[in-house]
Amino acid sequence: MKASKKTLKKFIKGALTIREEGAYLCPLRYEEGQIEEFKRADSGWHWRSQFSSTTRIELITDATELRLDYYATDFSSSDCYFDLYIDGFAHEVWRVRKFNFDRVTFTMPEGEKHVCVYLPTDCHIGIKNFNINGRYKSVKDKGEKLLIIGDSITQGYGPYMSGATYVSSLQRKTGYDIVAQGIGGLPFKECAVYRGEYEPDKIMVFLGTNYYNAVDRYDYEKEARLFFEKLNKTWGEKEIIYISPLWRDNDVDWERFLWCREVATSEALKYDNITVIDGFDLVPHIEQCFYDKIHPNAYGCELLASALAYIMKEIDF
Repeated sequence: MKASKKTLKKFIKGALTIREEGAYLCPLRYEEGQIEEFKRADSGWHWRSQFSSTTRIELITDATELRLDYYATDFSSSDCYFDLYIDGFAHEVWRVRKFNFDRVTFTMPEGEKHVCVYLPTDCHIGIKNFNINGRYKSVKDKGEKLLIIGDSITQGYGPYMSGATYVSSLQRKTGYDIVAQGIGGLPFKECAVYRGEYEPDKIMVFLGTNYYNAVDRYDYEKEARLFFEKLNKTWGEKEIIYISPLWRDNDVDWERFLWCREVATSEALKYDNITVIDGFDLVPHIEQCFYDKIHPNAYGCELLASALAYIMKEIDF
């Protein structure tokens, strides 16, 4: 049974915009107005703002086979996957063929089940011809709306498997309706804060590790200050968590890195509605938890999501 475009749109979660490119639907985490702001600010941020990272197809079904056609472009890395999860557990992984049109086919066990197909983290995806050989129904949004503003860690660089990102794991653990606006390489920039039609209940900011040693101290202080000023001006009535940068071990200039963490934390603490979480407490300081001594791998992301879910419950966020 082939689902119509209208029906397929109902299955897509984690997206603010579903752009139609010919016969294909392209789930995006940003509204078109903010994508234009990124275009004016930086070509790399604009490019990555159109990736399908942290979006998913979610439904209830008794089908035993699911397939869809896709095209993939604008790869940032060579490892991109569709991940199938059934009732919250990984079931099958499909590697994306670069710069090609292809079909994904997943087989599933019999019986009614909760199915999630996580879309790739590191490329632009279009999907069409969603076919399923059984009954299906959409999943109602549950929980509060959480907006996450972040960099490559939030985008999903490191685990590569899209269902294994800390965002995907956090969504499964907490039930939050999460929109995760992560862009690789993003530092504190005002264009990361945007208020359009989407109205989250709460906000999480996970920035500060990029450009820590690439700009002078005055510029870093200025950009952190302007970012939090705009965040407060835009979302001052919302509960916000700020997560300071995680531990890293890539020949880091510790004096400069720790100073940057302190600057960002100090700016965040100026505002009563922002709670600061120390990123150093979230992932163990061992290389086995990291892909490249900066980005958590699948194991590190699972630990990160578990730690965040616990803290969020403790502080009643």
